[in-house]
Amino acid sequence: MPTATRKSLEQRARQAILKSIVADYKQKHQDWLAAPAVRKAILTYSLFRTENALLIAAVILLSGCSILFLPLVMGASLLTGLVIGGIGGLVLLVLVELLFLYASFKNEKLHADAVATLFEPQVSFNPARLRDRELAAKVDKALEYWALIEEAVDKAEAGVLRDRLERTVQEATRWLQAVYSLAERVDRLRRNKVIERDLQTVPQAIADLRRKLAEEDSPEVRAQLEQTIADKERQLRILQDLQNSIEKADYQLDSTISSLGTVYSQLLLVDTKEESGSRLSRLQEEISEQVNRLEDLSEAMDEVYAR
Repeated sequence: MPTATRKSLEQRARQAILKSIVADYKQKHQDWLAAPAVRKAILTYSLFRTENALLIAAVILLSGCSILFLPLVMGASLLTGLVIGGIGGLVLLVLVELLFLYASFKNEKLHADAVATLFEPQVSFNPARLRDRELAAKVDKALEYWALIEEAVDKAEAGVLRDRLERTVQEATRWLQAVYSLAERVDRLRRNKVIERDLQTVPQAIADLRRKLAEEDSPEVRAQLEQTIADKERQLRILQDLQNSIEKADYQLDSTISSLGTVYSQLLLVDTKEESGSRLSRLQEEISEQVNRLEDLSEAMDEVYAR
């Protein structure tokens, strides 16, 4: 995949992931304005909008004009014009800002944009960080299938089926995020030199300790050796579990990318016929199942690594 094309797709994917995070948050918090963090995000986003800057500039310009022209129109002194124009401009600015903020808090699309800025740091999708070329290639393939699914849905006609297809894209976006998250964990663990070293040295260390235990006569030393061997064996079990998890995750990534290709092919068969609804439901179920598998694997790897 050309570098420019890949970067463009990655940016699209990040935006889609962010949109999905916002949608999930809104679904869990119907009255999201009740959250102080959301209200603060909307307020900050509104104040720094270009439209607000233009309004402020217009009020300042109007106030400046009134200061210049009031003395000419009313025959008042320049000081009087300055006071009236300044106070009037300040009052007008406050009123305009209050109306603008009120309109902002009533604008649901703006809410979504503001909340997006709140959750943007949570978006984790940067395939360029993957150093393992095989993993990077798998994520690229998943990204390609995701883009094809999104483009296929964009071509669908408006209607109930289109709405359901868009929900399928949201699920596919979660799927893409899950693929990347799992690939990132595998990549990080494969690059961990300590784990690589311990997998080579711990088995030999256990063998050496067992040999010393067989030759040791002192009860106190034997007890300490037995405890050390038990600790080393526990360490080895965790290392082996981690290695098994990495291998399992690698195979699961291969499987899920094949499933992505299958879902895309099946999506092309969806049309306006009645049976398309049930077919789409099966596709969404398959996607959810794949996402759950990937997320479960990621959690399992985190649990093993945290032991």
